Amino acid sequence: MTQTTTTLAIVWRNPKPPQHRRRWEQIKLDSETTQYVVQELVSSSGGSFWTAMSSLEIIAGGRAA
Repeated sequence: MTQTTTTLAIVWRNPKPPQHRRRWEQIKLDSETTQYVVQELVSSSGGSFWTAMSSLEIIAGGRAA
């Protein structure tokens, strides 16, 4: 039985890696909760636009289960 070993190597590196621009936008604020939406800028042949990636809700008053 022969043992072979392999190694990984980077054979090509993108000289201009994609840039990720993100922003947080507050969508709701009251005395109990604050809600944000996380958006990312997407570029396409038709132009650039912001798209929702995820949302976050912060609850006042301690831990949530």
